[in-house]
Formats: sequence, structure tokens, C-alpha cells
Amino acid sequence: MDNLSASAFSPATPPTLSHNKNSHRIEKAMNIEKRYIADVDRLIPRPDIALDVLCLAQDSSSSVAELAEKIEHDPNMTANMLRMANSSYFGHMQEITSLQDIIVRLGLDMVKVLAITSASAGILTSPQEAYDLEPRSLWNHSHACAILAEIIARYAKLENHYTIYTAALLHDIGKVVLNKPLLSACAARKTDRKFSSIIELERFMLQTDHALVGAALLAAWGLPESITIPVARHHTGGGMTPDRLDVKIVSLANFLVESIGIRSLMPESFHFNVDEFLRQNREAPEVSNFSANMASIMEEFFSRFTGADLILA
Repeated sequence: MDNLSASAFSPATPPTLSHNKNSHRIEKAMNIEKRYIADVDRLIPRPDIALDVLCLAQDSSSSVAELAEKIEHDPNMTANMLRMANSSYFGHMQEITSLQDIIVRLGLDMVKVLAITSASAGILTSPQEAYDLEPRSLWNHSHACAILAEIIARYAKLENHYTIYTAALLHDIGKVVLNKPLLSACAARKTDRKFSSIIELERFMLQTDHALVGAALLAAWGLPESITIPVARHHTGGGMTPDRLDVKIVSLANFLVESIGIRSLMPESFHFNVDEFLRQNREAPEVSNFSANMASIMEEFFSRFTGADLILA
């Protein structure tokens, strides 16, 4: 990854996931993402146990004991999951003392959330200099998006809350992959051009962007399209498939968290004005039951996010 330089690429038309009759262009675009993730295991170790937990939790033939045994292979994940399960985030009065307790009392979907959250914290807490992100900034943003997306999905009456949560949690993982290549490209290829967004800068310098690269990485890890598609399109608000509610929810959560400017825990005195936000942000993706319940959604979000960010070591 270190020797991948954007200076080796010409500034051709940036790839998208749009339907394109030119199959050669699509194949070329896909190959670019593959090049960036080819040696990614040296940078981002594949979270095998967390991914295995996601698969086991969906297998009706797997037992509580099997699931607990798999998690226990990762002591850090075990400790983090117990810490999270006993935090004020869940509000349990009786202490949870074992992984079996977590599985039985919180349910399989929550086990998936705890496992992927623990694994992601280790990946997303490092600084990303190309994006001006200090240590933990990317994690705080990603975790905030995941919590908010799950709440929005619940109000929108979607059943697959954990997949929405996971997609939102991992939506910016491509920044970890592209951090060094983007730094190298910007140093090697000086330009006076002004860019309206980080996506535009990435596409100019690297012929791809963090959303597409992140989706390619997650697909290589075996995650389903219900997660990879919202990741790939989280800057499009729906893109070529505007009726995909999961894409809209992840896009909306990212839009809101970016608008609020979360890079650390919110101060206790912070006040979010719903009416003012709606007046100033008419371009936000539209999601059913969101505007009418925005005050309740944001109140729950700030409560959960402020409590949740303290639970990981």
C-alpha cells in the first residue's frame, strides 16, 4: 500500500456505481478499487472473529455455547463486549457476567452489534492525516453515524437494524485504506485546483473514492450487499437506486453527524435546534417518519452517543 501513488494514474472520469453500457469502463473502475485493497491486510487486519460471529449469529443451528466459544478466542473483544453490555448505554440493573448472559439476555442481533463495534474500534481509532482526522476522530464520527442510523431505521420501521448499524459504522473504512495513497498523491501532484468535497479530491487524485474502496474491502471480507451498497453510496443519498431506504438512512445519518461536526463527545450543554436545522438543510435525504420525529430521534441519539463512547478501552 505504501508504494501506491496517485501520480501513476491519469485524471480520467471518476468511477461510479451507476449503470453504464461501457463494460470496459466498469471493469477498469473495479480494478482500481481492487488495487488499493490488494495488500490491505498489512494495514487493516481482517476482523475474522467478528465476521465469524456475524455468520454464526445468523445460523439457526449454532448454539449459545458455540457463539460464546468463538467470541472468547478474542480476549479484547470479550472484555469490550462485557463492558458495553454493563454500561449505562443498555441500562441493565443486573450485572452481566458472561458471554452466555449477553447472548441470552440481549439477543443475537445485539451480539452482532457488540462484536462488530468492538472490532471496528480497533480499526477506526488511528489518525488519518490525509483527512485531517486526529486519533479517535474517525471512530467518534463512525460510531455516531451507526447509533443515529439505527435509531432512524427503527422509526422508519425497518427490521434489519443491525445491518443498517453495521453499514453506518463502517461507511468510512475506505479512508483508512486511502490515507497513505492520498497523502502521497497530494505531495506528488501539486495543483491549485479547489475541491468542493473530499470525494472530489479523492477522485481527482486517485480515480476512486473512500466509499467505493470501503465497499470493495467489505465485499472482499465477505459482508453482504445489504452492508456494502450503503457504504458505496453513502455520499449519493440513494444514487441510481433512490428507493433503497437503507442507502438513504446511512446517507442521512452521515449528513447529520457531519452537519453537527462530531469529532469528539458532545458537551453536556450542546443544544440541537430541529427547526433551524430543517430550514438550513433542505438537501438532506428524505426518510419516512424522520422529519416528524426528528426531535425524539435526536434526543435519543445524543443520550446514547454520549454514554456509548466511554465504554471501549
